[in-house]
Amino acid sequence: MSNIQFYLTIGIPTLAILIGTLMNAVQYNSINARFSSIDVRFSSMDFRFSALEGRVSNLEARFDARFNSIDARFNNLEVKFDTLIGKIVELDNRVTRIEAKLDIR
Repeated sequence: MSNIQFYLTIGIPTLAILIGTLMNAVQYNSINARFSSIDVRFSSMDFRFSALEGRVSNLEARFDARFNSIDARFNNLEVKFDTLIGKIVELDNRVTRIEAKLDIR
């Protein structure tokens, strides 16, 4: 075996290993860059969801205020309706007493 054959026998596999290691480093950096860009996109989506959550909370507060207003109006109407029914019952009692005194039935 000559010196050239010996150097080629040792050099070619070593060169292949070095090239393979370099290619792995390049692929690792490429994949890392992709994951970094995906991380940025997820951060953007997180910000959007936070903004959406704020808007939904605002809508919930507005609906709660509206429902409270409607409940207050219905309670006011119930009080007025109960008063009106009380007046009608009172009027019916008076008419019934008048009829009983006059024997109109």
